[in-house]
Amino acid sequence: MTLFSEPILHVALPVPLRRLFDYAFPAGFDNQVDEKVQSFSAETKFDQLVGRRVVVPFGRQTLIGVVIKADHNTDQDLSKLKAALEILDDEPTINPEQMALLEWASKYYQHPIGDVYSAAIPGALRTNKAIIDLLPKVLVKTDEFPARKELNKNAKQLLKLHDLLTEEPSTSGFSLSRANLTEREVPSTTIKKFVDNEWAQWQTAHTSEVTVTEQDLNEGLQLNTEQALAVTAINSAEHYQGFLLDGVTGSGKTEVYLQAIASRLLKQQQVLVCVPEIGLTPQTIARFQKRFNVPIALWHSAMTDKQRFETWQQCRSGTARIVIATRSGIFLPFKSLGMIIIDEEHDASFKQQDGFRYHCRSMALYRAHRLNIPVVLGSATPSLETLQNVEQNKFSLLELRQRAGGSQLPTMRLLDLNRCQSQAAIGQPLLDEISQQLKNGHQVMLFINRRGFAPVLMCEECHWLTECSRCSSFTTFHRGSGLLICHHCGFQHPTLKQCLGCGSTRLTPVGVGTEQIDLQLKELFPNVDVVRLDRDSTSKKGEFDDKLNLINQGKPMIIVGTQMIAKGHHFPNVSLVGIVDVDGALFSSDFRAPEKLAQLVVQVAGRAGRGSIKGQVWLQTKFPEHPVIQDLVNNEYRDFAKYALNERKMLKLPPYSHQIIIRAESTHNQLGHEWLAGLAHYLQDYEGLLMLGPTPAPMTRKAGKFRHMLTIQSESRPYLHKLVNWLLENLDTIQKDNRIRWTVDVDPIDVS
Repeated sequence: MTLFSEPILHVALPVPLRRLFDYAFPAGFDNQVDEKVQSFSAETKFDQLVGRRVVVPFGRQTLIGVVIKADHNTDQDLSKLKAALEILDDEPTINPEQMALLEWASKYYQHPIGDVYSAAIPGALRTNKAIIDLLPKVLVKTDEFPARKELNKNAKQLLKLHDLLTEEPSTSGFSLSRANLTEREVPSTTIKKFVDNEWAQWQTAHTSEVTVTEQDLNEGLQLNTEQALAVTAINSAEHYQGFLLDGVTGSGKTEVYLQAIASRLLKQQQVLVCVPEIGLTPQTIARFQKRFNVPIALWHSAMTDKQRFETWQQCRSGTARIVIATRSGIFLPFKSLGMIIIDEEHDASFKQQDGFRYHCRSMALYRAHRLNIPVVLGSATPSLETLQNVEQNKFSLLELRQRAGGSQLPTMRLLDLNRCQSQAAIGQPLLDEISQQLKNGHQVMLFINRRGFAPVLMCEECHWLTECSRCSSFTTFHRGSGLLICHHCGFQHPTLKQCLGCGSTRLTPVGVGTEQIDLQLKELFPNVDVVRLDRDSTSKKGEFDDKLNLINQGKPMIIVGTQMIAKGHHFPNVSLVGIVDVDGALFSSDFRAPEKLAQLVVQVAGRAGRGSIKGQVWLQTKFPEHPVIQDLVNNEYRDFAKYALNERKMLKLPPYSHQIIIRAESTHNQLGHEWLAGLAHYLQDYEGLLMLGPTPAPMTRKAGKFRHMLTIQSESRPYLHKLVNWLLENLDTIQKDNRIRWTVDVDPIDVS
C-alpha cells in the first residue's frame, strides 16, 4: 500500500472483474466541486465524493463508474496511475443506504462489484450526462418577457404561448413542460422564438416531497375478520418484521396491501410494491390509482430510459409515495421508505437468471432489515423457502383461508386422457363442459404453457425432427409467421418444405401450442370469440390492453394462454378453467419441479369462480395416479407444501441446505467439464461439502456453446460462501482458462 500525496478515487466499473480501480483526481477537480464541498476538510470532502459518478479512461474505452472510496492510498504503480476525466454530478448518485445494500449483494451473490452498481443505476445515468441535465425542464418567463401588445396581433401562436406563460406561474412544476406544450399544440418554432429572443427560458423543474392527508385516501372495502387481523398486525409493526400473507386465490390480499399502505402514507412514508413482470397489469395499477390520490410511480422493463429516470428521480426526491415495480425496482433510491411488499413472492421471475443473479425477495428482506421497516410477502402458493422461515419463526404468518366477497374456491376435476377421445388436444368431456358453460353465458379459460403452433415438425418418413442448429433443443413451429423459432436462443428460420434427413415433403406438426389450440377452437366454436394471450399475440403496443378490455366486457368467450394468464387478473365471469397439459413437469430432473407445478396449477385454478359464479377446474393428464397430481386434486396447497418440506428435509435439499452452482460454457464440448472438474479438485478435501458433478447442463448446448455445471451444497450457508469466495478469489492462479465463460448462481432456482 502506497501513501500518495494526491487524492485517490477507488471506483467501481461495469466490467466483469472482482475489484475496484484506482484513479487520481481529475485535473481541475476543485473547479468541478460545488463550493459547499470545497469548504469542508479533506476527509469530509472525500466522504462527499462517495457515491458520485465519474468518467474514467479504461484501456481504449471511456467508462462511467461510481466512487466507492476516496483517500490517499493505492496499491498501483504511481507512474501508471491514470486520472479520472470528470466528476459528473454535484451530489451522490448512490446514497449510503443503497451502497450498503449493493456491497452486501456483491458479496452474497459472489458477483463483481462494478456490475452490481451498474444494475442499480438507470440507463439514462450510464451516460456522461449530469443528473441536472436530465431533470425535467419547464418553460418560464424571463425579465425580458414582452407585454402582449408588443406582439403582432396576427401571430396567433405567439399570443397563445404568451398567454400560457402569463397564466401559469413559474412555480407550477410540470405545467409547461415540453410534453405538455406539445399536448397544448404549441409549435416548437414558437417555443424557439421565445427562447431565442430571451423572452422565456427552460428551467429545471424541482420536485419535492409530498405531504399525504386523510383527504388523499379513498375509503377501502369492508374487511372480513381474517383481513382485519392481517391489516392490524402489519400496521402495528414499527420496526423490522417479516410477514407471510398466505391467502388462497381471491382472498383479498390486495385489499390488505392497500389498507396497510394507507397507514404508511399517513406516516409520510413511501411504499415499494414489487410484483412479477406478468403481474403488473392495468387492473392492478388502476386499483391503486383509484384508492390513493398521491403520486404513484411505475418501474418495469417496457419503460423507456427517460421514463425510468423520472421514476428514479421521483423516488429519491420523495415525490413518489408508492412505487409499483418489477424485480429491479428493489435498487431504487428512497427518501423515506416505510414498507416493502413482495406480491406473489414465490414467482420465479423475482430471480434474475443471467448476469447479476440476485433474488428480489432476498434483497428486499436485507434492505428492510437494515432500514428497520416491515416487509410483507404475499402468495396463495408460498415458496418452500418462505414457509421454512415461518416454521423457524423468522416470519409471522397471516392467513386468509376464505375468498373475499363470499365466493367459493373452485372444485377440481381430473380428466384421464387415456380413457377419452380428444380434439384440439382437449378431451371430449372437457369440450362438452366448455360448450355448456358458454351456453350459460360464462367465460372459459384454457391454459397451456407452450407458445406457437406445435413444439416441433416431424418427418413422417424417417422421423427426423426440426432441431435448433445452435442448441440441444427443437425449434417450435409458428404457423402464423411461417417460422421455426428456438425459444431458448431466439434463432429463427423459415418453415421447411422438405426433411433435411431424407428429403421427404411429409412434415407434420407434433404436439400442440397456444396457436394451434386457438385455431382449432375457432373451428369448433365458430360463433364464440377465442382470445389468445401469449407473448406472440401481444407483442405489439396496446394489444395486451385491448384483449383485456375485450375479456372484461364479460361476454361468453374462450381465453387461451400461457403463464401470462396465470396470475394478477380478475375475470369474474370465468366459470371454468382447463389445464391442458401438466405431464411435462411430472418427470423433470429438477427437484423443484413438483413445487413449481403445484404453484402453477393452483394459480391458474384460482382464475375460476372469482365472482358470484361457482368455478370448476379440469386437470388433463395421462398419469392420473401420479402422487403430485393426486395431491393437487384432493388436497390444498398447504398439504402439498408440508409433504414437500418433509421430503426436502429428509433428503437435505434446499431450504434445509444451501447451493451454489458454477456454470461453464465453451465452444469445445469437454472443456467446460474439465475446467469444473479442476475446481472440484480444490474443494474435495473439505468436510461439510457435497459436490454434484460436473455434469452437462439439462440443455447441453445453447446458442452454440456447450454447457456444464458444478453444484456445491452445504448445510452451512456461511461455510459454503466462505469456500466459494476463496475459490473465486484465487481462480486466476488455480484454474484460469480464457476459453471458458463461467458464471456463479447463488441459491439457484433453475438448473436449465
